[in-house]
Amino acid sequence: MRATKRAFFIRSGAACAAAAVLIGGTFAASTATAAPSTNTAPSSIATAIPSAPTTQLPAETTLPDGLAEAIRRDLGKSIEEFNADGTVAAKAADVQASLTAADPSAVVSVEGDTINVKTSDPGAAKTAAGNSKAKVSTPQAPPLVAKQHSDLATVLADYAEKFGVTNLQSIMTDGNGNVVIRTGDAITDSPAPTSRTFMASTEYSTDDFASNYANVVIESAPGPVAAFATDVTNGQGYLALAGKSVFACSIGWNGFDAAGKAAVISAGHCAEDGTATETALSNPATEPAVGGQGGGFTAVLGTFGASQFGGPNNSPVTGDVNGPASGLGNIGTDVSVIDGINPDLNQLAKVTDWTTPDTPKSSGPVVTGVSTAVVGTDVCKSGRTTGWSCSKVDEVGYFFVAGKNYPADSAACDPVATVPECNDIRGVRGFGSKALVADRGDSGGAIIAGSLAVGMVSAGIPGVISYGVDLKDALAHTEGYTVKISLETPKVTTSAPVYRQGAVTGTLAGAPAGTTVSVTIDGKTTDAAVGQGATWSVDAPNKFGTFDVTAQARNGFSTSEITKASVTVIKETLAAPAITSPADGSSVAAPVTTITGNGKPGATVELSGDVTGTVKVGGDGKWSFTLPSALDGLGWYTVTAKQILADWNDSVKTTSDFTVAPDAPAVTSPTNGQAFLFNEGPSVISGTNMEDARVQVTMNGKQYNAVVEGTTWSVTLDAPLNAGNYAITTVQQWGDFQSLTGTYAFVVNAEPQPEPTTPPATQEPTTAATAAPAPAANNDLASTGASGSTMLLGVAGGLLVLGGAAFMIFRRRSSK
Repeated sequence: MRATKRAFFIRSGAACAAAAVLIGGTFAASTATAAPSTNTAPSSIATAIPSAPTTQLPAETTLPDGLAEAIRRDLGKSIEEFNADGTVAAKAADVQASLTAADPSAVVSVEGDTINVKTSDPGAAKTAAGNSKAKVSTPQAPPLVAKQHSDLATVLADYAEKFGVTNLQSIMTDGNGNVVIRTGDAITDSPAPTSRTFMASTEYSTDDFASNYANVVIESAPGPVAAFATDVTNGQGYLALAGKSVFACSIGWNGFDAAGKAAVISAGHCAEDGTATETALSNPATEPAVGGQGGGFTAVLGTFGASQFGGPNNSPVTGDVNGPASGLGNIGTDVSVIDGINPDLNQLAKVTDWTTPDTPKSSGPVVTGVSTAVVGTDVCKSGRTTGWSCSKVDEVGYFFVAGKNYPADSAACDPVATVPECNDIRGVRGFGSKALVADRGDSGGAIIAGSLAVGMVSAGIPGVISYGVDLKDALAHTEGYTVKISLETPKVTTSAPVYRQGAVTGTLAGAPAGTTVSVTIDGKTTDAAVGQGATWSVDAPNKFGTFDVTAQARNGFSTSEITKASVTVIKETLAAPAITSPADGSSVAAPVTTITGNGKPGATVELSGDVTGTVKVGGDGKWSFTLPSALDGLGWYTVTAKQILADWNDSVKTTSDFTVAPDAPAVTSPTNGQAFLFNEGPSVISGTNMEDARVQVTMNGKQYNAVVEGTTWSVTLDAPLNAGNYAITTVQQWGDFQSLTGTYAFVVNAEPQPEPTTPPATQEPTTAATAAPAPAANNDLASTGASGSTMLLGVAGGLLVLGGAAFMIFRRRSSK
């Protein structure tokens, strides 16, 4: 038995007696309902459990049958519609968070599946419009007044400066963008107070205050509300021991601390400002929620850890009690954590709806995530006093609760407080719901929207309004505590055998962001991300056999049930190798000396047929086998190949059928690449061939059957070829074998065109004085005094002599 159990059960003196009564199960929670009062002072926030049962709750306060019935009764909706609304509300919360920086006064609410956004900031409007279902309005600025509100904090600070917070119940924003102030401060003019209190001098009324803002509404209320006194499953009841007193509250959320250890998250005031210590689960079958009188415990729960009710260290809101306040601080939260959870307990990510009190886990919604409540959100709450009830969020903002030290006699703070304890007003960030049913003992109870956790019951006036603490904000005030969420059990979809390191796949339905699947195969664990289509995949082992597979979804410290399956890893069959040369169906010239191809690196290729032998595939995936004896005889050949490799099945065979064929007939005239003059194009094409072969010649697409004489062939054309480019292919048929194809090309040049001539230009007569060039200043040749014309004549005469000599030489040669 754990030390916490002994500590809970074994006490000395009065504490021991109280524990003994608790063990006997005779303590019952007070069932008195805190009715609305005209007194501006709140009732106490905690009521000790009496030592004897009290009056049973009226029959009408017991829970209707069924979760669906409760939602239908309170909201007129089906469970499916309720869950869908929760999803829309979560999106609205994200929109609201994204607008805060741009426009703190922006108003976000939900109406059905529509997200309404009111903002006067164009940038904020553009941001909100990015949501496909956000309806954005940018109202025109109202007529100038003395001041226009920018956000709740501004209004709150201004109000506290003028009136203090002694009689303030809440300041919240509704769906119309109005800032609603509920207060017991005078609505009409009242004289200034004459004694010290946490309230500034009221020289003008709250109506005057409201007139300074464009949309502030003042409502009369009896001051700060009393916390639903410490009177748990998510929503199940628990008992808390504080000194000699035992109190009852409700569990908000099963969860984890920052190290992943089990914890419970509840309301901060349930810890009685840190004086409460141990906790125990109360009996759900005897709670007021199901018509019982409460009391009695079923198991030790754990020990209170950190708690915060109001500002840090459970501090009240702050201000100057001697005069005008300089502002308002310490708006905090209402959250506590219970650590050292009894290991015998099985905490579930589920909210009980109280239709099956003997087995709370048998009914109620599961929790799939955490969000923030916005105006218009449909919510349901679960608590040990009033059970399961549903309504909508009417307002969001701050509410103010009488602290632990607030006077039990509220009259001490009315009309002007002179008692220091009257300043113990705790400020909490959260939301209000006018029709959500809650009472003492529901404190800390779960508030859920669809399947998303959004808050915990904190305070209120039964029948008038209930306030819930904002869960995301509350968790931010803990040191890393998180809510346990429900995850679907992953499925393993791979059933057929796989190859080594092949894919083992599965699915995970409804996985929230950040969820992974932890998969263990053959002792190796891999965290697989959940991708599109809610699928996941890991590698199979790199060895053969049948292996157990376990898969479990994880999100933070939340885990799903474990799926068990098996996977069989088998040998993979090698692909058939490729033979690239000689290629299948090809004709090759003799001799064939190598066979080449592609395969799996490291595998051995076995050759058979007309070529036998083995060769290993290189690291580049290629192989080459050198024949011991070349294939040089004309004929048809077959080579087959298959791959073998350790731990692989042998491949199927691949085959190459090829022909060792005669060489192509040669073209000897014209020669390959020859060029002819325009008027000397050939009229005969000729070449050599195998004896007794038939030769076919194709020139520029036209076929000719050559005339074969022994080992020569020729094709006589109708006329010499004209200018142009010519391509020739040749083949010969020798018996049953067709040769390879020869290719040749030549050109017949085009007739050259004469160069254009230009008539000589007419020259003017020149005089000897102008025609004679000036002697060069430095001329290596002696001047002869001859004119330019004389020199030309001399050259012309020389050419005639040379021409005559050339003519004579030509003639002599031709006469031989």
